[in-house]
Amino acid sequence: MASPPAIAAKHPCADIQRPVSNVVATKEVAEAIGRDYRTLPTFEKGLFEYKGRKLYSLETNEFLKCHWKEYVRHFEDRVFAPFQFLDIRDYHFINCRNQLRPDVSTHTKAEFRFTLKPGPGVDVVHGTQLPIPQELLMTRGEAKSKRPKTGKARTSKENTEKLPEKK
Repeated sequence: MASPPAIAAKHPCADIQRPVSNVVATKEVAEAIGRDYRTLPTFEKGLFEYKGRKLYSLETNEFLKCHWKEYVRHFEDRVFAPFQFLDIRDYHFINCRNQLRPDVSTHTKAEFRFTLKPGPGVDVVHGTQLPIPQELLMTRGEAKSKRPKTGKARTSKENTEKLPEKK
Protein backbone atom coordinates (compact mmCIF):
# COMPACT_ATOMS: atom_id res chain seq x y z
CA MET A 1 0.00 0.00 0.00
CA ALA A 2 1.43 3.36 -1.00
CA SER A 3 1.76 6.07 1.59
CA PRO A 4 0.05 9.40 0.98
CA PRO A 5 2.24 12.15 -0.46
CA ALA A 6 3.90 14.46 2.02
CA ILE A 7 2.15 17.70 2.84
CA ALA A 8 5.12 19.68 1.57
CA ALA A 9 4.84 17.97 -1.83
CA LYS A 10 1.26 19.28 -2.20
CA HIS A 11 2.41 22.87 -1.82
CA PRO A 12 2.69 24.78 -5.11
CA CYS A 13 6.23 25.91 -4.23
CA ALA A 14 7.46 22.40 -3.36
CA ASP A 15 9.43 21.95 -6.61
CA ILE A 16 11.47 25.16 -6.16
CA GLN A 17 14.81 24.66 -4.43
CA ARG A 18 15.86 26.99 -1.63
CA PRO A 19 18.71 29.23 -2.75
CA VAL A 20 22.03 29.07 -0.95
CA SER A 21 24.12 32.15 -0.38
CA ASN A 22 27.20 31.88 -2.53
CA VAL A 23 28.51 35.41 -2.11
CA VAL A 24 32.27 35.41 -1.68
CA ALA A 25 34.21 38.41 -0.47
CA THR A 26 35.69 39.75 -3.69
CA LYS A 27 36.87 43.18 -4.71
CA GLU A 28 33.53 43.92 -6.44
CA VAL A 29 31.56 42.91 -3.34
CA ALA A 30 33.78 45.10 -1.15
CA GLU A 31 33.24 48.07 -3.48
CA ALA A 32 29.45 47.45 -3.47
CA ILE A 33 29.48 47.40 0.34
CA GLY A 34 31.47 50.62 0.40
CA ARG A 35 29.09 52.34 -2.06
CA ASP A 36 25.95 51.44 -0.10
CA TYR A 37 27.02 53.09 3.17
CA ARG A 38 27.71 56.70 4.01
CA THR A 39 30.03 55.57 6.78
CA LEU A 40 32.02 52.42 6.23
CA PRO A 41 30.95 49.71 8.73
CA THR A 42 33.01 46.73 9.73
CA PHE A 43 33.49 44.51 6.72
CA GLU A 44 31.92 41.37 8.27
CA LYS A 45 28.71 43.20 9.14
CA GLY A 46 28.55 44.75 5.69
CA LEU A 47 29.14 41.38 4.01
CA PHE A 48 26.42 39.75 6.13
CA GLU A 49 23.89 42.45 5.19
CA TYR A 50 24.94 42.31 1.53
CA LYS A 51 24.35 38.54 1.48
CA GLY A 52 20.97 39.01 3.17
CA ARG A 53 19.83 41.58 0.63
CA LYS A 54 20.88 39.37 -2.28
CA LEU A 55 19.48 36.16 -0.77
CA TYR A 56 16.16 37.43 0.60
CA SER A 57 15.09 39.69 -2.24
CA LEU A 58 11.74 39.06 -3.94
CA GLU A 59 13.38 39.98 -7.24
CA THR A 60 16.05 37.27 -7.11
CA ASN A 61 14.66 34.56 -4.81
CA GLU A 62 12.05 32.45 -6.65
CA PHE A 63 11.30 30.36 -3.56
CA LEU A 64 10.52 33.45 -1.51
CA LYS A 65 8.52 34.98 -4.34
CA CYS A 66 6.36 31.85 -4.66
CA HIS A 67 5.67 31.69 -0.94
CA TRP A 68 4.81 35.40 -0.85
CA LYS A 69 2.24 34.90 -3.61
CA GLU A 70 0.70 32.03 -1.65
CA TYR A 71 0.58 34.16 1.48
CA VAL A 72 -1.08 37.09 -0.27
CA ARG A 73 -3.63 34.92 -2.10
CA HIS A 74 -7.11 35.31 -0.50
CA PHE A 75 -5.64 37.51 2.23
CA GLU A 76 -8.84 39.52 2.65
CA ASP A 77 -10.89 36.36 3.41
CA ARG A 78 -8.79 35.33 6.42
CA VAL A 79 -10.11 35.46 9.96
CA PHE A 80 -7.68 37.07 12.35
CA ALA A 81 -7.63 35.99 15.97
CA PRO A 82 -5.90 37.91 18.74
CA PHE A 83 -2.49 36.72 19.85
CA GLN A 84 -2.15 35.00 23.18
CA PHE A 85 1.36 35.55 24.44
CA LEU A 86 2.70 33.39 27.23
CA ASP A 87 3.90 35.12 30.35
CA ILE A 88 7.26 34.08 31.77
CA ARG A 89 5.74 34.29 35.27
CA ASP A 90 3.47 31.34 34.40
CA TYR A 91 6.42 28.94 34.23
CA HIS A 92 7.05 27.17 37.53
CA PHE A 93 9.69 24.74 38.69
CA ILE A 94 7.62 21.84 40.01
CA ASN A 95 8.81 18.25 40.51
CA CYS A 96 12.30 19.01 39.19
CA ARG A 97 11.13 20.39 35.83
CA ASN A 98 9.74 23.58 34.32
CA GLN A 99 6.01 23.54 33.78
CA LEU A 100 3.63 26.05 32.23
CA ARG A 101 1.03 26.43 35.00
CA PRO A 102 -0.91 29.71 34.76
CA ASP A 103 -3.38 28.46 37.38
CA VAL A 104 -0.81 28.60 40.21
CA SER A 105 0.66 32.00 39.33
CA THR A 106 0.29 34.63 42.01
CA HIS A 107 0.08 37.58 39.61
CA THR A 108 -3.21 36.36 38.08
CA LYS A 109 -5.04 35.55 41.31
CA ALA A 110 -7.91 37.81 42.33
CA GLU A 111 -7.19 39.91 45.36
CA PHE A 112 -10.10 40.14 47.79
CA ARG A 113 -8.34 42.19 50.46
CA PHE A 114 -9.64 45.61 51.30
CA THR A 115 -7.31 48.44 50.38
CA LEU A 116 -7.40 51.94 51.75
CA LYS A 117 -7.73 54.78 49.33
CA PRO A 118 -6.51 58.31 50.03
CA GLY A 119 -9.27 60.60 51.16
CA PRO A 120 -9.82 64.25 50.25
CA GLY A 121 -6.82 66.47 50.73
CA VAL A 122 -4.30 63.62 50.69
CA ASP A 123 -1.51 63.54 48.15
CA VAL A 124 -1.64 60.21 46.25
CA VAL A 125 2.03 60.22 45.32
CA HIS A 126 3.60 60.97 48.69
CA GLY A 127 0.72 59.93 50.98
CA THR A 128 0.87 63.16 52.94
CA GLN A 129 -1.66 65.83 53.72
CA LEU A 130 -1.97 68.51 51.05
CA PRO A 131 -1.76 72.12 52.16
CA ILE A 132 -4.91 74.17 51.74
CA PRO A 133 -4.39 77.16 49.47
CA GLN A 134 -4.88 80.58 51.12
CA GLU A 135 -7.70 81.41 48.71
CA LEU A 136 -9.76 78.48 50.00
CA LEU A 137 -9.48 79.39 53.69
CA MET A 138 -12.84 80.69 54.90
CA THR A 139 -13.96 82.40 58.10
CA ARG A 140 -17.38 82.03 59.65
CA GLY A 141 -19.67 84.93 60.24
CA GLU A 142 -19.15 88.57 59.36
CA ALA A 143 -15.74 90.10 58.95
CA LYS A 144 -14.36 91.32 62.26
CA SER A 145 -13.48 94.96 62.62
CA LYS A 146 -9.82 95.66 63.07
CA ARG A 147 -8.84 97.11 66.42
CA PRO A 148 -5.50 98.73 67.10
CA LYS A 149 -3.01 96.42 68.72
CA THR A 150 -1.95 97.66 72.12
CA GLY A 151 0.32 94.78 73.00
CA LYS A 152 -1.76 93.55 75.92
CA ALA A 153 -4.39 90.81 75.96
CA ARG A 154 -8.08 91.56 76.43
CA THR A 155 -9.92 90.33 79.44
CA SER A 156 -13.38 88.85 79.38
CA LYS A 157 -14.71 91.97 81.19
CA GLU A 158 -13.50 94.22 78.38
CA ASN A 159 -15.06 91.92 75.78
CA THR A 160 -18.51 92.14 77.38
CA GLU A 161 -18.29 95.93 77.78
CA LYS A 162 -17.40 96.45 74.13
CA LEU A 163 -20.43 94.55 72.83
CA PRO A 164 -23.08 96.78 71.28
CA GLU A 165 -26.39 96.98 73.07
CA LYS A 166 -29.37 95.39 71.43
CA LYS A 167 -32.36 97.60 70.82
